[in-house]
Amino acid sequence: SIKPPSPSLLLPLGTRGAGGRMDRAAAWQQQLGWNESASRRTQIITGSIGLVLLFCGVVMQWWAGNNVSDVSLSTFCESYSGDGRTMQLEDWKAMKAHYYSPTNPHRDGPLSLQKVGQLYFGGDGSLGSLERLIYREPSFWCKALPDCPEGADCNKDTVLSSGTSRAHGVWDERTVSEQAYWHLAPGSMFQANGHTRCWDKFLVYRDMLKEVLTEYDDRSTQPRYVMDELSGQTWSDDAVDAAAWAELYSCYSSKGATGYVLGLGPLLSSLACIFCVLSMFTCCPRSYTSSLGRGLALMGFSFTLLGFWVISFTTTQEFVSNYVYCGGAGFPLVSENGRYFDGTPCLDRTSLNDNAMNPFLSWSAWMTGVYTFGGVLNILATIFLLVTIAKNIEAEQLRKFATLTPSDEL
Repeated sequence: SIKPPSPSLLLPLGTRGAGGRMDRAAAWQQQLGWNESASRRTQIITGSIGLVLLFCGVVMQWWAGNNVSDVSLSTFCESYSGDGRTMQLEDWKAMKAHYYSPTNPHRDGPLSLQKVGQLYFGGDGSLGSLERLIYREPSFWCKALPDCPEGADCNKDTVLSSGTSRAHGVWDERTVSEQAYWHLAPGSMFQANGHTRCWDKFLVYRDMLKEVLTEYDDRSTQPRYVMDELSGQTWSDDAVDAAAWAELYSCYSSKGATGYVLGLGPLLSSLACIFCVLSMFTCCPRSYTSSLGRGLALMGFSFTLLGFWVISFTTTQEFVSNYVYCGGAGFPLVSENGRYFDGTPCLDRTSLNDNAMNPFLSWSAWMTGVYTFGGVLNILATIFLLVTIAKNIEAEQLRKFATLTPSDEL
């Protein structure tokens, strides 16, 4: 009971049929109800909208994906102490001078990395203790302490004497911030390591190595490198640079997996867009480009959804969730030092209880929002591109149908 196609559908374009001259497009529209010009307009419109949405979405996702894990160390230090300055070489000189001070009861031989970790950052003096601690201790990276430590003697913005203080990062002449700051949740520095800029930490780490691993000769004012106790070799500029660069590469590698997942969705969506555009030209094999474009679009859609989960986990669930948005709440819900009544730090209150957003957390949340919005645009663009590809596949199937011969029908 299948009705055979009209002979006019089997004629090449421009030939004369039984009812007079009828081209292929008119025959398709009359016999099959398919309008080639309307389908072509749909392809152009959906393809153009998809291109615009994809361009905006990819730009937003690439920008946010690169910046969500590349927040400047000064932004973190501003959150930690209200002072955005990072540790400089003169700060490590002050630590070294405090160690060699005659009044220091803990002085025992030359200064070493193990003693830096043990005396100033709460280490146990074992090998690698400093390496394990520096990524958990903000005072290692930031120039100023948030306030005068308990047991120390301070004069406004300077520690005059560390006294009996057991706080981390305290030595004579250490800078103390006079600005309002934001309380940090426990373990916030360890959680924020994956989001702070590796190059900023590289500079601080290299300055620390250069100062700790050198000493002054009594007969010269020029510093000279000390001998390593384990290997018996003397440190040098090349060795210090190699150690600092190794720390930089380690920082980059720790972010590699997250950056790979966040960048894969926009990349696949861009490739799908390219093949979608190619499928609209007759000079390209439309069946192959359409199928490949559709497959890449579906993969890009899937990885975009995966990127939503990754960026949400690495920001919101890792450290933003450790804070409370206090809003306009007052006493007794919020204490006078910017903490919630249960001790949880407020996201939007300073240590003076002023209404201000934590700069480090707000930047991370902003990048998360930009990435998510760009992903939504990519998903919408993928839908429009799939419509364009579907129209191309439909037109290709009709073109094959129009060239059938009697032997093909049998």
